[in-house]
Amino acid sequence: MDYYVNLHGSDSNTGASETQPWRSIERVNATELLPGDSVRFQANQTFVGNLYLTKIRQSNRPTVGAVTIGSYGEGCATIDAGVGTGFVAKNRGGIHLQNLNVIGAGASKNMGSGILFINTLPKDVKFTDIRIHRVDVSGFRDFGICLMAEPTDGSWSGFHNVRITNSTSHDNGDAGISCMGAWNPGRDGYAHADFYVGNCSAYRNRGIPSKGSHSGNGIVLAQVDSATIEYCCAYENGSLNDYEGGGPVGIWAWDANRVVIQFNESHHNRTGSSKDGGGFDLDGGVTNSTVQYNYSHDNDGAGYLLAQFEGARPFYGNVLRYNLSVNDGRRNGYGGIHLWSTGANGGITDTTLFANKIHTAAAADGNPAVVDCMSDGIRNIRFYNNYFQTDGNAALVRGKTNQGVVFAGNTFDTSCEFPKLPPDNIAE
Repeated sequence: MDYYVNLHGSDSNTGASETQPWRSIERVNATELLPGDSVRFQANQTFVGNLYLTKIRQSNRPTVGAVTIGSYGEGCATIDAGVGTGFVAKNRGGIHLQNLNVIGAGASKNMGSGILFINTLPKDVKFTDIRIHRVDVSGFRDFGICLMAEPTDGSWSGFHNVRITNSTSHDNGDAGISCMGAWNPGRDGYAHADFYVGNCSAYRNRGIPSKGSHSGNGIVLAQVDSATIEYCCAYENGSLNDYEGGGPVGIWAWDANRVVIQFNESHHNRTGSSKDGGGFDLDGGVTNSTVQYNYSHDNDGAGYLLAQFEGARPFYGNVLRYNLSVNDGRRNGYGGIHLWSTGANGGITDTTLFANKIHTAAAADGNPAVVDCMSDGIRNIRFYNNYFQTDGNAALVRGKTNQGVVFAGNTFDTSCEFPKLPPDNIAE
């Protein structure tokens, strides 16, 4: 069944045609939707309210189709959530959101997220077939787009087969696009699986002052096995983060396995503390993952960060290759490539970095280096055939004598002829 919503309609209508549309979000919330149904809001109209899909009848048959929420007519409809959450689906799968604008009252006034999928069920239940395509989300305190698992038993319940494409999340607080699950580093498994984020933008997600943990991230995936982030852009995030225990990053993953981050650009990301504000990051407990063909520039923190914190799962088997960094580490003491570890669970180990190009000039407010690998807890790290360049005033390599690190076949250049942009090894 296709349902239509138009500000000139009536909630006493059937909603089943463009000539008999409903009028309000409240009427949609009151309807039990079946797999295969769709709800279409009139394009170029603004609907005030909070969309809660709690009455979707679930089916065990994989071919019955998803519930689709979108627009009809030329353009996109807008959901104005005010101080609340724009869209919530709790303990549900088979939902497609497309061609919508979702707005909040502003990150300093709103109290929720733009689009939130949440799974609270016990016993490793994973909901599938989530699609978010051509949405624009802005003005929320917490997340623009978030998939969150909070199972009552701390199990690996979550989501799998998730695609977020051609979407923009901006001017929010905590993060632009995010997923997270149960924190359970002592147990094998992950909450989420098979995530794809492609052709998306996350910008001006500035952070939540006094939150008590890092905030202001662009795109961040956690507790996920098998994910790809590609052809995305993250910029101007993180400036309001004031947490000294850690900071935001443009595009990153942590506590994750088999993540590919490729063909992205991350730039001018900031931090309001002395921590992070970088371009890309593989953080605590990431394994068997690849960061390749990315472009990072003009970030406060590291262009490419590898980090291992206390209590995380082991960190190993990762590759960074064919990436470019230009003038990262604009604040504090970060490198274009930066390794940091407490030594937890073996520290950072069995990781290869090759064919990357890192160009770093002196910074007015920081002490950057092309590479910083001074941290303890680094084992079997290999730098092969990279091109490292400074303007003659920034450091080349800090920690080159670290016994856990091997340098071979790299080029070290202190000239000031930086590459013309855009870079020729990054996809347009």
